[in-house]
Amino acid sequence: MKANAQNFSDNNASSDSLPLHNDEYERKWKGKNKQNKITAFFQRLFYNTSPNSREAKKQKKRVIFYSVLISLFFSLFGLIFYLSSKNNYTSSDLFNTIDHLIKPLKETNGLTKNFKDNKKGKIGGLQNIDETQFDIEQLIEESKDKSGLYALGLDDKEYYDYDFRNLDIDSVNKFDKGARHFLITNEAEIYSSEDNKKALELELEMLLASSVESYDLHDFKGDPDGVNNRDHVLFLVPLRNAEAVLPLMFRHLMNLTYPHELIDLGFLVSDCSPEDKTLETLLEYSLSMQNGTLINILEKLPIYTEADTLHLSYMHKNYLNNIDKAFSPPYHMGYTKPFRSIQIFDKNFGQVIGQGFSDRHAVKVQGVRRKLMGRARNWLVSNTLKPYHSWVYWRDVDVELCPGSVIQDLMKHNYDVIVPNVWRPLPSFLGSEQPYDLNSWIESPPALDLAKTLDEDDVIVEGYAEYPTWRVHLANLRNADGNPDDLIDLDGVGGVSILAKAKVFRSGINFPAHTFENHAETEAFGKMARKAGFKVGGLPHYVLWHIYEPSEEDLREMANREREKRRD
Repeated sequence: MKANAQNFSDNNASSDSLPLHNDEYERKWKGKNKQNKITAFFQRLFYNTSPNSREAKKQKKRVIFYSVLISLFFSLFGLIFYLSSKNNYTSSDLFNTIDHLIKPLKETNGLTKNFKDNKKGKIGGLQNIDETQFDIEQLIEESKDKSGLYALGLDDKEYYDYDFRNLDIDSVNKFDKGARHFLITNEAEIYSSEDNKKALELELEMLLASSVESYDLHDFKGDPDGVNNRDHVLFLVPLRNAEAVLPLMFRHLMNLTYPHELIDLGFLVSDCSPEDKTLETLLEYSLSMQNGTLINILEKLPIYTEADTLHLSYMHKNYLNNIDKAFSPPYHMGYTKPFRSIQIFDKNFGQVIGQGFSDRHAVKVQGVRRKLMGRARNWLVSNTLKPYHSWVYWRDVDVELCPGSVIQDLMKHNYDVIVPNVWRPLPSFLGSEQPYDLNSWIESPPALDLAKTLDEDDVIVEGYAEYPTWRVHLANLRNADGNPDDLIDLDGVGGVSILAKAKVFRSGINFPAHTFENHAETEAFGKMARKAGFKVGGLPHYVLWHIYEPSEEDLREMANREREKRRD
C-alpha cells in the first residue's frame, strides 16, 4: 500500500506539496488504514483537493452526473432484455439493437463516421448500369448507412470465428502492382484498398494475417459431410466483361443451399474493356446481396434481355421452362442470407483476346489464353485461401442451370478434385443440346504419342481437329437417365465447375501458367494433381448447363429462317 501511495505521489506531486486537510484525509492517503483499490479511487476522486473547495464540489457533481448516466444505461439495458422476453427477440437482435443505439457515441479512428444521406433512397437500389457513372467512393460511403437494416440476425458463429490479426495490406498485393481490393462484409459494408487503406486493414484483420498463427490443418482436410462438419468453402469466380451475366450468377449464388455463413466469396475482375462495368455492377450486387435487398432487384429484372429474343424462339420449350422454375419461388430458407465475406480484386493480366464465342474458342489462341487464365486463377487463390478453408469451389460466371445443392452433391464423394458434366442447350434445328466442356477426359495412348511429336511449349487443345487425341470425354459419357452419383476417375478437368479440397492447393498443386506435359490451366491442374497422388474424378450423369452463345454461323442460319418465315 505504501508503494502505491508513493507511486501516486511521484506521478502527481511530492508528499510535501500535498495540501493538508483533516486527519481523516491524511490517514487515507498515507496508507495508515487498509482499504482496497476501488475505495482509494473514489477517495482520490473526491478528496484530491480541499473537500470544501470549489474544485471538490465540481468533482462531486461530475461523479453524481456519471453515476446517474451509468444507472440510466443499465436501466435501459434491463428494459431491452425485458422487452425481448416478451417479443421473442434473439440475442443477435438485442445486441444489434444496442449497437444501433450506442453507435453514434463511438469514435474508432475513422471507421465509424456520421453516415451520409443515402442518395439512392435505399441500399442496393440498382440504377441503370448503362446510363449511370458509378462513383465507387460514394458506394463505399453509402454502404455504411444501415438505416433499417442493422438487425440482420447474423448469429451463426461462423460469421465471426477463425479470426486473424495484424494485417499488412502490402502482403495482400504481394509483389503485384496495380491491384485493387474490395471487401464486402457480412454486415454489408464495403472497404477499399484504394479509397481507405487504413479502414480496409482494420476490417481484414478478421480474414487475413501477416502474423504467426497456429492451425492444425488436419482439422480442415475436407469432410464429405461438410455441412454437419461445418467445413468452410472458398468460392472463387474469375470475371472478364461479365456485366451482362452477373444477374444470372447472383441468382445462382443465393440459390446455394450450402450454409452461406460457411462460404467466403472471392472474385477477380481482370482485363475488361473500357466500356464494361463488371466491377461496378459486381460491387452493387454484392452489397445488395449482403444486406438482403438483392432479391427485390433481381425479381424486377428479366432473366433474358431483348438481345436474346431471336435465339430463344428456337430453343426447346422444356429447357426454357426449367429455367423459369429454377429462379421462381418458393426459395430455400437461406436464400437471402448473407455470405461470410466477399472479396473483390481488380487486376489485369494482359489478356487481349476478345470475349466473343469465336474469339475465345479459336484454336490458334487457346494456348496463350489458357496460360493467362492459369496465371489469373493462381493469383486469386493465393490471395484468398486461408488456413480454415477446407474446400475450394471454382465456378464460371456463365452457368445457366445448376442445382442449388451442387457443393454438397460434389463434396459427398470425398474426392480431392471432382467435376460435374457440362452441356449446353442449342436451337432445335441444331439438335437442342450438345456436350460443352471437353476438357474433362481420360488419358489415351494416341494423346501420349501426339505429345511426343510436339514442342515442349505447345499446348494440346481438346476437341479440335488439329489435335486428334481420341480421349474419352466425360461429356460424351452422359446418359439422361443415368445415376447422377456414378463416378469415374479422370486425368484432365474442365474449369466450369471444380470442387477441390483446399489441401490440394496447400500442397503446391496449381493451374500451370506454362506448359505441363503439353497442357495448361485446368487440364494441367488435373494431370498435376493425379501425379501428386490425389484422386481426380467426374460425374458423367450429373449435369450443369452452360449458357448458349450463338456463333456467327448460328446467327446467319437464324436470320435465313426468319427471312423464310416472312416470305411465307
